[in-house]
Parts: sequence; C-alpha cells; structure tokens
Amino acid sequence: MNHLPYEDDTNWQAVLKVISEIRDGNDYSTANVDFIRDHLESRDDRIRGGAVLAAEGCLFEQGILDRVIEVAEQDANPAIRKAALRSLAQVIHEGVHQGLEDDTGASTAMDDAEEWDEIQTGNLQEDYLRVKNLLYGIIEDDGDLALQELALSALADLGFNPYIREKITLFLENGVHTSTLTALAAMGRYPQYWLDELESYIQPVVEVSLLKEAISSAYSSNSTRLSDAIEQVLGHEDPEVLRFALLTLANIGKAENLREILQHFSLHENGVVQEAARDGIELYTRNNFSARFSSDLID
Repeated sequence: MNHLPYEDDTNWQAVLKVISEIRDGNDYSTANVDFIRDHLESRDDRIRGGAVLAAEGCLFEQGILDRVIEVAEQDANPAIRKAALRSLAQVIHEGVHQGLEDDTGASTAMDDAEEWDEIQTGNLQEDYLRVKNLLYGIIEDDGDLALQELALSALADLGFNPYIREKITLFLENGVHTSTLTALAAMGRYPQYWLDELESYIQPVVEVSLLKEAISSAYSSNSTRLSDAIEQVLGHEDPEVLRFALLTLANIGKAENLREILQHFSLHENGVVQEAARDGIELYTRNNFSARFSSDLID
C-alpha cells in the first residue's frame, strides 16, 4: 500500500481512504501502524477521528494507547473523544478476557501463553487500570451524557461488577432514549442479571429500537422466560424485529416447535426475514449437534 505522507493532511479524503482500508482489512502491519500513529497527531479533525477509530486494532503498539487516552481526555472535538472511547473499550475487553478482574489475577488465566507474553510486554495490567479509571471518571464526572453513555458501553464487559450494574440501572431509568438503548445493550454481556428488565422490554408495544436492543441482549441468555417473550413478538410488522427475534430464538433454543417456527418464517414475503429464518435453522442445527456431541463425549 502506498501511504500518503503525514504532512499531506490537505488531501483528507485520500488519507481517510487509506485508514479505512487498514481498519476494514484488519491489516496492522508495521507500516500501517506507523501510518495510524502519525495521523493521530493530525490537525484535521476528520483524519484524527478516523485514526482514533482505526487505533482500536493496534492499541498495544508503542505510543498508540497513550495518544488515544490523551484524545479521550483532552481533545477539543467531542466527536473525536467519543471515537477514542469506542476504541478504548478493546482494552477493557482484553483485560477481562485475560482475567485481570479475577481474584487470582491475570497470570493464572492465560488462554494463550504466547499471546499473553506479547501483550504483557505492553504492561496490559497497568494500561487496563488506566483505561478503567478513565472510564469510571467519565461516568461519574463528565457533564456530557453521550460521553457517559459511551463510557458505560466500553465498560460493559464488567457487567458482573455491582458498580456497573448500578450504573446500568441508572441509565435505564433516567428517561433518556439513548441512555435506555445503552443500558439494554450493556445487559447483553451478562443477561442472567437482567431477566426481569429484558422481559419488560420484549413486548410488541415497545418502541422498535428498544425492542430490537432488548431482543439482541437476550441472545446468549439461555432463558425460557425470554424465549417465551420473544415468541409473543413474532407477529410484529417490522422485518428487523422479526430478524432479531428469529436469530435469538434459534440461539436460545428453548422454544417449543422451534424448527417449525423457523421453517414457517423461511417462507415469509420479506427477504430479510427469510434469510434470518434460514440462518436460524442453521444455527439451531449447529447448536444441537454440538450439544449432542458433548453429551456423547461425557457419556
């Protein structure tokens, strides 16, 4: 890839095209990381914002995380601060995945020793705490509700934490539509804590965007209650609601006559619904095969 020089910020469309190609292709070679690092310093808000979003894929490379944290804390453009928070969510995700919230600590929760050694050289534990404290501070002290919502979204992997669950409840109840969406989305990481709340939003009369978010958050719940609630919205006229409902029902796998339901919707007049039903049949079949295979191994 022929990179444009950092100084040529006037050609912002070409620079953003390169950044987009790096991000979309997940191509974080040394040259591409250098390109992102350089453009994190751009004077052009459009370029700086694009680089911040692309930095999610290389946060643990030298100097990248420090700069993204600086942008999240200090950038004069609120939209770019928001982009930085979206990228910083990856640090929380990686830290939780590596066991940094476990009592025993990350060193005993290594899924991949080679990967851990690579990340450990970047002081993941220190970086994790820096980002976590930054996000906590934004939730508590920042006057910009949109930034607070993004901070909560970034902390959703900590949804088992009583503090985060308290914040999710506050956002759910503050009466602001975007906050409700944020809270519902955060519930999806640990839906077992939120069966009552999700069930109350999985109703045919609920506004479509909230209904879709609640159904999506029930996806990994393994809950018969939520499965039953989702069945009650299968008469909804919105194809996207039906798409979310069918895929979630298929993954939960608790509905009676689930295969018949999915086969019925595979003949729906709307192509989006048809495709979701077919994908649901495939998902249901795959999950059942995995369950039977595991059971055979145990027996």
